[in-house]
Amino acid sequence: MSDYWKNTIAEACEDAGLSATDDQIDTIASWAESAHENYGMAHGHNHIPNPAVIELENARRELMAEREKVSCKPCGGSGWIVSRGPSHSSVSTCWKCRGEGRHALGL
Repeated sequence: MSDYWKNTIAEACEDAGLSATDDQIDTIASWAESAHENYGMAHGHNHIPNPAVIELENARRELMAEREKVSCKPCGGSGWIVSRGPSHSSVSTCWKCRGEGRHALGL
């Protein structure tokens, strides 16, 4: 047990006007230290996900997915399919990359 808990309990007793033996202070300090170590588990803090950690993990997954994208061959990376005929032409969003110009490998 660290001196921190013993000193804390001794000062608390003194501030409250209580007298305690060294053995009593050791016992109380031991309980306080144990309670502190188990506080997170007792109140569910160990099981509540940290929103910042979840956001960071999602951002990393999105970044990895974006880095793995390849240039779209059907539209040449423009995102558009242009069809030209003798009397008309049309422009439409690329069917493979959906207008992004890049897509995940294997699509």
